[in-house]
Amino acid sequence: MLRTRIREFISAAIIQLQAEGALPKFDVPDFAVESPEDSAHGDYATNVAMAVAKVAKARPAEIAGALASKLRDKKLFSSIKIVPPGFVNFQISDGSIREAFTSTLANPDEWGKSDVGKGKTAIVEYFQLNIAKRPHIGHLRSAVIGDAIKRLLQSRGYRTISDTHVGDWGTQFGILLLGCKDFFAEVGAKGAVSGRPFDFYEDIYAKENTRIVEDPQRRELAKEEFAKLERAKLKKTKGLRLDGAEKQNIEIWKNIVEQSMFALKASAERLGLLPFDEHRGESAYEQDMPTIVEDALSKGIAKKTSDRAVVVDLSADGLDEAVLLKSDGASTYLLRDLATIRYRKQQYDFWKNIYVVDVRQSHHFKQVFRVAELLGFEGVWESRHIEFGFMTLPEGPMSTRKGTAVSLGGLVAEAWKRANDIILEKNPHLEGRATIAQQVGVGALKYFDLSHHRRSDIVFRWEEALSFDGNAGPYLQYTHARLKSILRKAAELTRNSDAELMRNFSAGVTLDDVEHRLLVAALRLPEAIEDALADFAPNLLANYLYNLAKLANEFYHSHPVIQEQDESKREVRLALVTGTALTLARGLNLLGIAAPEEM
Repeated sequence: MLRTRIREFISAAIIQLQAEGALPKFDVPDFAVESPEDSAHGDYATNVAMAVAKVAKARPAEIAGALASKLRDKKLFSSIKIVPPGFVNFQISDGSIREAFTSTLANPDEWGKSDVGKGKTAIVEYFQLNIAKRPHIGHLRSAVIGDAIKRLLQSRGYRTISDTHVGDWGTQFGILLLGCKDFFAEVGAKGAVSGRPFDFYEDIYAKENTRIVEDPQRRELAKEEFAKLERAKLKKTKGLRLDGAEKQNIEIWKNIVEQSMFALKASAERLGLLPFDEHRGESAYEQDMPTIVEDALSKGIAKKTSDRAVVVDLSADGLDEAVLLKSDGASTYLLRDLATIRYRKQQYDFWKNIYVVDVRQSHHFKQVFRVAELLGFEGVWESRHIEFGFMTLPEGPMSTRKGTAVSLGGLVAEAWKRANDIILEKNPHLEGRATIAQQVGVGALKYFDLSHHRRSDIVFRWEEALSFDGNAGPYLQYTHARLKSILRKAAELTRNSDAELMRNFSAGVTLDDVEHRLLVAALRLPEAIEDALADFAPNLLANYLYNLAKLANEFYHSHPVIQEQDESKREVRLALVTGTALTLARGLNLLGIAAPEEM
């Protein structure tokens, strides 16, 4: 990376000045090397002089001048300027960026990749769907943010393990079991479940909830149904015999899980998510939880309350009571998450254990991590909650109860329809229109989310998501398609091989301002990836790609490529188009977005 090379040169210059006695001895302080928004300030700028001045008790301008004198002989730079009160601005030489760009074109499959994470495992949990409930628009953020983080980690060489951590356990299944058993007793058949499982189970759940409101005693019956299920699960793991009611409950539950998982996997495929490595449900940890409770009690970390619940008092940490077991003996999300941390550390010895879950669960994860710390669990310090804000509709928050939650399947279908209508209007004879409309529609949904910081609350609007102008997925995809169109036309007119193209580019003419800026911007892809992973913020990569697309369109409208009469200039511009298209495609792929070659 150019930025890395600049950092190394600056650090070496500081050490050299110290060796010469021009600076006192101290550890090189943290400093930033950034890309200025205004290109008039150079390709890169640093605040290193001000950081060093604080330690050396000197004027920033003097430090900047001393550093510049040590860096001006480096071939990487064509100019170095000092800007008050002590910023140092760098212009990268055309020769240096030609060399870097030529290397990129020579190894296109490796562009944007590194092995910095080699030998390290990262767990990424996202798209936490619930059994017997269809995914809705509220699940979109976890899905696309988590998928992008997984792709980014893979690009840096990390071994990644993704898990949906399916919600297949809890007292809500007692309500569902009670409703199902009443329905089956009345109807006498289970055939009604087949075909559309979510419709069936959501209807059963809603009706049973209504009965519970009318007759509160049924809630106790529902709790008992789940208790039977928990007993059945534990007995099976121990090889013990189940009674009739337990057999019935576990059979119904298994059918619900199997039918739901088939539909849920289809939802992930429609969104174009990478295949998950695990769909490990909460129920998988049932046999691990009793030992955690026993350990917490024996160490005096947890206590039993008067109503027989098991809790950990975290009031000293400002986190209230963390409940491990409810008064009826049912396990909690917190206990299951504790078991999850222990399983993952033992199974994968992870470097990072990441939970992509909305901001409402921040308190929950603080409790989980604190209890895990008190219990002495390995991996707690490497576990992190990657929180994200709410997505709402223009008319207000989405709610399943109010009927304002749009199903994820319905959202994807609507995105395809709208994208197809736009493409029909813009390019009615486009081959493969249905596939491209799917790519554009899903890409619009993903980019709309990923272009915002994950912590931001966002309002979803179709007109913004599907815009072919401005900061939207279709705009980036169209820019890529436009560049690929230039290359297809050029291939029909020239016989030069890719090797000849690179050779001509390497020895080519002087770059003008727009060509220079586009070339430097394209070479910043690895930096954008690094920045996005620093705080697990894919919007930094999305914003980088948008700025690159804007530059590419500025170049497209001001610089003839195929029509350029000067052959050397034409070759340079074709190489520039090739590298920019490659960078856009690679960057979009890291966000989980397709890059169509025609639109």
